[in-house]
Amino acid sequence: MSHIHLPDGVIPAFWWVTGYIITAVILAIAFSRTGSSEARKKIPLLGIVAALMLIGQSIPLGFIPFHLNLSVLAGIILGPWLGFVAVFITNLFLAFLGHGGITVVGLNTLVVGSEAVIGYLLFNAFRRHVPSFTIAAVVATVIALLVSVSLMVGVVTLSKVNPGLVLAEQIGHITPKKEIKPISSISIPRFVEIIAPFAVIGIVIESAVTALIIRFIIKVRPDIIGLYPTGG
Repeated sequence: MSHIHLPDGVIPAFWWVTGYIITAVILAIAFSRTGSSEARKKIPLLGIVAALMLIGQSIPLGFIPFHLNLSVLAGIILGPWLGFVAVFITNLFLAFLGHGGITVVGLNTLVVGSEAVIGYLLFNAFRRHVPSFTIAAVVATVIALLVSVSLMVGVVTLSKVNPGLVLAEQIGHITPKKEIKPISSISIPRFVEIIAPFAVIGIVIESAVTALIIRFIIKVRPDIIGLYPTGG
């Protein structure tokens, strides 16, 4: 839901190049931190999770200008490093499909990838202190999404992109047959005021979906999220 749907040529070159550089560094660290045994176990899962994320981010929720990212789910299942890799792969495919420009992939990976990293860390911290893993998943998802939405607003603010254009692209994603014109006079506070109610609804929906999937995984294959080894 924090995915930035901006075409190429909108974000200033300094920011999208910086986004790619930081993303490349994190990806390099991710590959170096992933051992061969972990890779053999989780690479197939990475493909499945990336496919789920691609589907989720391609289908608008319909009544609000957001979609499911499922990035927290990716982080919980794959870990923070491979979760970040899955986010990059998903954003790259989405850009190829015209869902945001190629130049925005780096920034989108950083923003959405924060959900995978923060979600993983918070889920593993909370699951030791709350009565159920479902609650841990909900709390982790809520906090991670709040952070990523804040980062998205930060990117729009720092890059000095017209927030009205961002809003128009978000709305245009759920109403592709309509021509949506950017609101040239919109300010950052007004932008936040407009998206806040939709963000709250989106966070509630994604938190519920993530918690339900985690609950199902715990019942059928808890080893996937490291509760105990396979066959244990």
